[in-house]
Amino acid sequence: MDLILIPVTNGIFPRPDGGNMKGAFLDPEMAAVLQGLPKGHPLFLCPYSPDRGGFYPIGVVAEVVRVWSQEVPVSVCGTARAVTFCEVTGKSRARAAILSVYEGRLVGGRIKPLDFKELRGRGYPVIEGAGWQALGGQTETRDSKDIRITIYGTNLETGERLGLQGNVGGLIEPEQAHSVEHAIIRSLSQYGLCSPRTIVECLQAETGELKQSVEAGFRLGYPEVFGMTSSGACGNPLTNLAHFYLEKEVIRGLKEGEGFFRSLDEARKKTLSQISDALDISTSWGLRVLQGLKRGMLHDDTGHYPNKMAEVLRRFPASPLE
Repeated sequence: MDLILIPVTNGIFPRPDGGNMKGAFLDPEMAAVLQGLPKGHPLFLCPYSPDRGGFYPIGVVAEVVRVWSQEVPVSVCGTARAVTFCEVTGKSRARAAILSVYEGRLVGGRIKPLDFKELRGRGYPVIEGAGWQALGGQTETRDSKDIRITIYGTNLETGERLGLQGNVGGLIEPEQAHSVEHAIIRSLSQYGLCSPRTIVECLQAETGELKQSVEAGFRLGYPEVFGMTSSGACGNPLTNLAHFYLEKEVIRGLKEGEGFFRSLDEARKKTLSQISDALDISTSWGLRVLQGLKRGMLHDDTGHYPNKMAEVLRRFPASPLE
């Protein structure tokens, strides 16, 4: 089966067993494709991953409920333009063997149904991200056998807060668990699912960006960028101290009569010095980045493998909607 492909860039998909979702389409070519579709026409909603720079072939087959256009404001001056909206109903999870362009349309080819529950039964655990949106998480370490990762979010149809939790104690260390927390959220946000393969990719991308934030923060003198990645901000001792010291030093400078920009510049220098002393972070570039990641951010960049991550994901329920 070949279907028109609809790109999804934020990991938000309708529940595959009848969930409803509405979306707006500003691209005129995509809007033109949708406007000609009748009710009940099938579509393939396919995730686009910025990390991969391309599409991921596992998505959701959905049917058109209705397509309409309406004027919406596009500027503070009140300017409006016609925007195409589409409402769909999720029908099933599916995989496309081929992603191509045909007559100016994106097409998913040789699409076949995919059952996540069956995959779990065969030893390949996948967390379902359709029907809900992951918004954040936390890692709580009580001892080496009790390390709990919680991912929380919201039901896309009802707005209800929900989440899922897994105890990964005995499988990985606390620093690795913190990295896994971030990787699960990143995977759900990009792919609308989390599998052993996608979590390994996201672990590599997330820890790489965190190390870049440490390097940039020290090299450029901007402690406020510590912990900033494309998936959001990481809460950890390094970033928390950076914000605390920076705010305190800016206020001190202003009280002493310095201008804002001079106070900020001096505060940044003092903050970096105070952080290095408080966390005992080296001034050597390579060691500084590694210590900033592990000691400061409580993350680990040790290589991870799909088999190990499959064990980790088996500790989580298949979906917070079940």
